[in-house]
Amino acid sequence: MPVALLLLTGPALADCTDDVCVSLQKILAARSGNFAKLKGKATVDTRGDAVWQGTQPIGSSINACYVYKRGEGSRYEYRCDSSGFGAQPPQSAEKAKQIAADVKAAFQAADPAVVWFEDPASRALADVEGFKGTEGWYGGYAKNKAMVVRVETVISSATGNATIVTIFAKPLARRDLK
Repeated sequence: MPVALLLLTGPALADCTDDVCVSLQKILAARSGNFAKLKGKATVDTRGDAVWQGTQPIGSSINACYVYKRGEGSRYEYRCDSSGFGAQPPQSAEKAKQIAADVKAAFQAADPAVVWFEDPASRALADVEGFKGTEGWYGGYAKNKAMVVRVETVISSATGNATIVTIFAKPLARRDLK
């Protein structure tokens, strides 16, 4: 099975022309081991859940990454946040949106079969006062609606602007996305 995955991802690697795409290819390649290759120092997240610092940033765009044991749908996930979880200086809404566009384009170069679906939770968040402009997408495959990645741009005067990229260790079935 791993050999077949390498054969399938081989041509996609040739299409990567920038550091964001190469970084995403490395993260996607680590999915088969539930991101074990990318686990750094053990720590806890803001909710108190166990996480590990991620060792693979997304190019020079997003440096703060974590491996979560329990992600969406109780699956491992690799999450990167351009805000650095509060450790970085605030970024403009335009910068956060540009990072999201770059990440989506890099995923498309890495895997042309990826289709993007609007994230209903992000759409609902955009209706909340203080979060106008928030956008989110799931990237996956239209045939079986299996989601591999989520890219969200949070625009908030209260919490700051950020691009959050979540890559799932196993595809997440989202039957509610159209």
